[in-house]
Amino acid sequence: MNDKENNIDISIVTVGMNHIDYLKPLLKSLFVDYPSKFSVEMIYVDNCSKDDSVKFLEENYPQVKIIKNSIPLGFGENNNRGALSAQGKYIAIINPDITFLQNSLDNLYIYSETLNKNVILAPKLLNPDFTLQHSVRGFITPWVFIMRLLTKGNDKTDNKIVQNYLCKNIDADKIQLIDWAIGAALFLKLDHYKDMQGFDSSYFLYVEDVDLCLRSWKNGNPVLFYPKSELVHNHLRSSTKLNKRTLMHIKSLFTYFRKHGIFVKSLKNNFPFTL
Repeated sequence: MNDKENNIDISIVTVGMNHIDYLKPLLKSLFVDYPSKFSVEMIYVDNCSKDDSVKFLEENYPQVKIIKNSIPLGFGENNNRGALSAQGKYIAIINPDITFLQNSLDNLYIYSETLNKNVILAPKLLNPDFTLQHSVRGFITPWVFIMRLLTKGNDKTDNKIVQNYLCKNIDADKIQLIDWAIGAALFLKLDHYKDMQGFDSSYFLYVEDVDLCLRSWKNGNPVLFYPKSELVHNHLRSSTKLNKRTLMHIKSLFTYFRKHGIFVKSLKNNFPFTL
């Protein structure tokens, strides 16, 4: 629950591992360039970095609450550790490769306050050159999974199944219900996050964002794309060749299919919710 005495509006949770080059622009954008008019705390979970990330934060941003891991943990478990220390009304899950723009946080907070229902908000993500980054997705099926493998994860493929999964045709300027969005930046009430027990830590890396959004939907709480909040995502994808991360992704997908079934249907089209 929110600690009224602290009167914190937004708790930002960021997990990093040797991400000092990303943390520098992230923290500058948050505390120097575009500070929020609402009360904000930042919680940084350091996943055993060896690049002086913690030292940089301690010396330059002492207001950041730092949680240091003794052993490396997965993405979801790390965010859950951060959430345990959060005291805000809302929690913002923010990757270290994000930078804020003018009113990025404020617009998310203001819009959330107008809603009478728990939701997960996904802001619009931009590439470093400020072009649109396609961050909205449909729920994955084995057929989509196979097509993604065959096209080597290429988002620019002409394959119609992949294009539909990537939601390339949505109006990126319209507030709308979506199945899910990549977990680089998500915004929701802290109580809502805790009611769902946060991310499922059985996923070490990948798919935990899909799972969180789907569980929110199943609980009757929708996921919304909110383009009036824009953030830059300096997203560097790993190699499309078969590697350790690819195998981790596949393992997480099988965890997801075992948990939710192999053909998850979208719930947004018949959801009684007025924007």
